[in-house]
Amino acid sequence: MGALWELASTPAAYAKKAFYKANDPGRSTPPVRIDFGPAPLQHCMLWESDVVRHEEVVFWFHGGGYLVGTAESMLDAANVYNAQGYRFCSVGFRLMPWDRFPAQVDDAFAGIAAALVWLEANGRPCERIFVGGSSCGGHLACLVGYGRWLQEAHGFPAERLAGVVSCAAVVDADDMLLRPFPAPAVWHAYMDLPTHGSDSLAARHMALLPYSPVALVERYAQPGAPGPGAPTPAPNPPTPAPFFAIHGRADTMSPYAHEAAFVRRLNEIAPRPADASPTATLHTVEDWRWQHMVTTVTLHKDPVDRSPALAALFAWLADK
Repeated sequence: MGALWELASTPAAYAKKAFYKANDPGRSTPPVRIDFGPAPLQHCMLWESDVVRHEEVVFWFHGGGYLVGTAESMLDAANVYNAQGYRFCSVGFRLMPWDRFPAQVDDAFAGIAAALVWLEANGRPCERIFVGGSSCGGHLACLVGYGRWLQEAHGFPAERLAGVVSCAAVVDADDMLLRPFPAPAVWHAYMDLPTHGSDSLAARHMALLPYSPVALVERYAQPGAPGPGAPTPAPNPPTPAPFFAIHGRADTMSPYAHEAAFVRRLNEIAPRPADASPTATLHTVEDWRWQHMVTTVTLHKDPVDRSPALAALFAWLADK
């Protein structure tokens, strides 16, 4: 039933009219394109509201299973964030099969770095940022936010990270790059990772662990743990960045249970005082129609005051 609903609901999700396309999002200037590589998709699109009410810049990665999508495709999200007074930067990345994973991870870090340089050079210094994404874009956001070894390898300024936002993120890399849905998996053929001479799923699973958020979170609990991608040992591991997730309980493509477990584990390894808000928050959409495509495609098409999910998200952002 889940797969059938995904197929049936996707056209309607894309056809739904976005509120801010017909209503002023508070922006009168066109977006700025920031290139960070020679490939056509290696660029960011920066949308700025006329009145910036928040110092943080929101960096967002689009969904599409690493197979489709562009930086420009996040216009609806840009409109929502601009309407709330945030600067919004959509980071593009190369796609499979033309560029094999983890080229997309390299682009995620390179895009943020290039945009930060542009902001500084153009009189918009940014000391705090949020990173977020939908589906595979949420996977990238989690890698940027919680992959300490990746942060070190790319020189990412982790001290600037104010929080990570997920919209039905893939937090277990196996779910997208190995799991066969909706037909025999194709993604596993487009990985450029060491599998020690074996193309078995078990070998690919092991090669993916350094790029799987559920595994990376464990490295906070055991700093310096051996294995590929282990961060530099530290006597006192840093506290994980705050995390906010929106996920439909009925999601059949990016299992709700996996993101719920990810949230629980983040809160377990980053305890807070009893009167403090948790490190990780999961906003669950109980409506059975909010499966993967409906969640990721329609989330940013409603006004904030009419969407419980967006209202909860922007309250959380303001609190950070």
